Amino acid sequence: MKTVIIIPTHKRAAMLKRLLTDLTRAAPHPDISVLVVENGPRSGAETICEDFARRGRLHYRYFSHGHKSVALNFAIQNSSQDFIIFFDDDVALPEDIVSIYVEAARRYGPGHFFGGPLTTDTEIPCPADLVPYLPLSATGWAPTDREMIMDKDRFQYFFGANWAVFRSDLNAVGAFSEELGITASPRSAMGEENDIQERLVQAGIIPVYLPGALVRHHVPPECYTPAWVWRRRFRLGVTDWKRTECVEQAHCRKLLGVPAWLLRAALQQKAKAVLSTILRWRGKTDIRMQEAYLRGLLHGAWTTRGAARARQDIT
Repeated sequence: MKTVIIIPTHKRAAMLKRLLTDLTRAAPHPDISVLVVENGPRSGAETICEDFARRGRLHYRYFSHGHKSVALNFAIQNSSQDFIIFFDDDVALPEDIVSIYVEAARRYGPGHFFGGPLTTDTEIPCPADLVPYLPLSATGWAPTDREMIMDKDRFQYFFGANWAVFRSDLNAVGAFSEELGITASPRSAMGEENDIQERLVQAGIIPVYLPGALVRHHVPPECYTPAWVWRRRFRLGVTDWKRTECVEQAHCRKLLGVPAWLLRAALQQKAKAVLSTILRWRGKTDIRMQEAYLRGLLHGAWTTRGAARARQDIT
């Protein structure tokens, strides 16, 4: 079975080199190739790939637009293999992970997609008050130690850093949404993998959990700071608006083109956040994270207000 491993990379040359070193041990089979797509400013990935390309079936592509979803779509369009494995450039791999994915694909066949657990590789301990607001990619995820078909109604989605799918099933649900996906902007939405996996499940494609397909995700120190978590919560708000709220709130009362209730709630929460800092309230972390999320929703509403008006005109 022809298989391609797609790796989007953006300004993480040292992490990419570690990953490709792991893949030289994990993917020696001639039916398996690796496609690295550097997106955004060039930062040394091409030189690293040239070295590894001499050792095996590795290809490098460059896409100037720093946008993960666009890079993923570009990579898919520039490959033709039947089975696609996605890794991020900041994970470390066990030697058998590629064979675990390929063997499961042969057993289950099209109509299924696959993912595995994630453990963290951290440099510093995380402050306890930030833990509830961190994504699973910064805390780890391993729901069970056995292979299983995931319940579609309670499916939490596989990490974008570690999952696999048949090309035919991807073709059935369309490309990654380019309205979602991390960009150089601190205000960009996330959730491109969740979105496409949700579409796979809705199309009847079955998620399969593979406990042996474990990756170790590097978590840099800045991810355990209030500023980073605040920005993450903000981006989560932007994402949730673009994925769900934008449709559900199309007919509510507007002020300056955005829902009046949301503008009022964001302003009230901002005032609470300021007071919590000045007066040193207990629970100020929760107040600030709620403020970040509401501001993200508000930003999503503001940037999509034209689309909302267009939907109202249609209906």
